[in-house]
Amino acid sequence: MARHEAPPRTPATLRAAALGLVMVLLVACGGNAQSAPPSQPAAPRQEAGAFPVTIKHAAGESRIEKAPARVVALSTGWVDATLALGVVPVAANRWSTTQPVFAPWNAGLLKESTTTPINTVADISVEEIAKLRPDVIFGSYQVTSNKGLYAALSKIAPTIGIIGADNQDGTWQEILLTVGKVLGKSTEAQAAVAKAEAALAGVPTTYPGLKGKTVQYVVLRQPGTVQAGAKANDHLVRFFQTMGLGPAPGLTALEAKDGETGFLSYEQLGALDGDLMFIGGFSDEEMTAFEKSELFKKIPTVRDGTYLVLDAEKIGAMRTPTVRNIPYLLDAMKPALEKAGKA
Repeated sequence: MARHEAPPRTPATLRAAALGLVMVLLVACGGNAQSAPPSQPAAPRQEAGAFPVTIKHAAGESRIEKAPARVVALSTGWVDATLALGVVPVAANRWSTTQPVFAPWNAGLLKESTTTPINTVADISVEEIAKLRPDVIFGSYQVTSNKGLYAALSKIAPTIGIIGADNQDGTWQEILLTVGKVLGKSTEAQAAVAKAEAALAGVPTTYPGLKGKTVQYVVLRQPGTVQAGAKANDHLVRFFQTMGLGPAPGLTALEAKDGETGFLSYEQLGALDGDLMFIGGFSDEEMTAFEKSELFKKIPTVRDGTYLVLDAEKIGAMRTPTVRNIPYLLDAMKPALEKAGKA
């Protein structure tokens, strides 16, 4: 499956690059300025005194005068936060080149007949978005980093860039709370954050044996290299920490020594000494070949059977935790959590 997400230069960038996912160009919609406007969704219910509101982000500031009815969301985090607050976007980033067009955990909520899929890996079509007449645009890293594109979209509607510090995308909590402000649903957003965090925090209760355990995620790169991380600002590291799982000690030590754990050579696989491992690769063939190698068999989690191979769809979701894919991820992770919880 080919994943579709324009990657910011952050610990979360590998959701496209690490999985070797390739998008095809979409043909911009035809028509002319005389065509009938899209049907207007009902404006979402809003909290009193919620507007106007100014949102600060990596590309500047955006002022929202009233609750937007027509929303364009150009990254998975924005899409999921919008859906979590009861608003179906008129356009959303494509998840894949084939099926599903949209993220699998949103099946039934997003349909091509009502939500236009937008290619955010190749050049984003300003004209295609303009025809949708959005009230607000939640932008991707590509939108944020391309001043010309950001300016063009801002002429259509208030456009919000990525919201994390140091040119990094925000956490799923920050994204959800920002969307709550934009939609005039801050209280609802806060409740959704609390509910999702409670689900994660409840993992050690469900699997008591996980207490004090450590975890590592591994993404196969080009031959001879894997990606694994222990950075404190890595969204996936934070995701695991919410479940009470710390990073592998070997990765933490490597991070302290070299200041970087993004890419490891096969000679550094000894740093993968956590109690639990989630691993995925470019293809099933590549993963199968790696599993047969002696280097793979020496990893402690492999020896103990506390590892889980995830397909591209699931490892991509794991690289980008959102308020809506957390239940999907917990279900996918269940076999390994159960095994490690008993070890």
